[in-house]
Amino acid sequence: MFLATADFLLAETILLASNEVYHRHLGVSPSDWETIYLSVTAGLLLVAFMAARGAYTVSGILDDHRVIKTLFTGWLFAFFAILWIAFLTKTTSTFSRGSLTLAFAVGFPILLPGHVALARVLKRLLAAKKLVLRTAYLFYAGVPGMEQGIVGKLGQHGIAVCGVSTIETRNGTIAAQSVRAGVAAAQAAFRFDPYGAVYLFCSWDQRKLIKRTLEELSRLPLPIYLFADAYTDRILAGCPLHTGWQRAFEVQRAPLRPAERLLKRLLDIVLASLLLLFLSPLMAVVACAIALETGRPVLFQQTRRGFCGKPFNIYKFRSMTVQENGTIIRQAQRNDGRVTPLGRILRRSNIDELPQLFNVLRGEMSLVGPRPHAVAHDDTYSKIIESYAYRHRVKPGLTGWAQINGFRGETRELWRMEKRVEHDLWYIKSWSVRLDLKIIWTTALLVLSDRDVY
Repeated sequence: MFLATADFLLAETILLASNEVYHRHLGVSPSDWETIYLSVTAGLLLVAFMAARGAYTVSGILDDHRVIKTLFTGWLFAFFAILWIAFLTKTTSTFSRGSLTLAFAVGFPILLPGHVALARVLKRLLAAKKLVLRTAYLFYAGVPGMEQGIVGKLGQHGIAVCGVSTIETRNGTIAAQSVRAGVAAAQAAFRFDPYGAVYLFCSWDQRKLIKRTLEELSRLPLPIYLFADAYTDRILAGCPLHTGWQRAFEVQRAPLRPAERLLKRLLDIVLASLLLLFLSPLMAVVACAIALETGRPVLFQQTRRGFCGKPFNIYKFRSMTVQENGTIIRQAQRNDGRVTPLGRILRRSNIDELPQLFNVLRGEMSLVGPRPHAVAHDDTYSKIIESYAYRHRVKPGLTGWAQINGFRGETRELWRMEKRVEHDLWYIKSWSVRLDLKIIWTTALLVLSDRDVY
């Protein structure tokens, strides 16, 4: 509440001051009541948006990145909402677009330091356990000694633990005496210093323990919360599906949702088309040079596996004297005699990969994704690396997260392929447009400096 009030007052003050400064500069006296009305509305809109996004919760205050993102989005929302309200109420002459633009420009740089400073004060108070938002009694059944870590984490989130009862289990059997003793201790603590809730921490597969503990705790006139164990917490983090008679939770997320797939496809089409348009003269020169050096064909085709393992023909400018596409394919090595003199230049500069822009336009590849390997290599590594096949959950790419982190080129040692797969899976899990653009930009910077290509 304190932080929300501060944001409201700051936002209102910024708009009032900006409107006053702007109109005084023009030699016009603004209407006080209409100015106050729109300023108060802006403050309320900002606070409402922030509250709806959880910025005033403990988790929202503790996450600095989330604070900055939410505050900027909220300020942007309030700005456009006020413009619309001013237009509808015909008060644009009083609270002009110029004064609103001034307020928007200076508002966020003023709001951010104020909000962050107050949030840090609250974080220090929480860390020092001087700010208590809730009180609770803890029941714990698990590895001995771990309950103290739980108490510490709860304290950092403003929850003071008034007492702890440890429930014993022997060979998977509940010690009934331990449960009764724990409940008795909780009752005594409540009579001495009332607390607000009971928190139960145990594995969810201990159904008998949970049932017995809840039966005993029913004597207390308090809400009881059963905290999920690590495995159950991962399941509950998935999006729920309501069927009308039962709920289900998503235990495996699709790598990209329909809207994300559409956005990524649009990005691929736009950037690939622009690159082809810009690089077509260079590609024509390279094609002619290859034809003059070694004759036709200019393009090298090889079968690769794409999305869900579907085979497709990948295109490259021919850089070798051989065109392997069978069950045994030898990776290019340093000083490889199969690479032509022109091919060394093409491979060194990554120009040999440019025809894959056509694979992108055809929808067989993406600009960014796990690099596709020869089918023979897929068959080999899928038997050695358990998670290797997961790379095919998205379209392969011209470049990827593994490539900009140093895992490209020859994979003579198994650990290098394992690290490549690890980076590919991280990319699939963490995809965003921002990440794709970062990888594309970093790839462009590395084109002429990468020494692992030969």
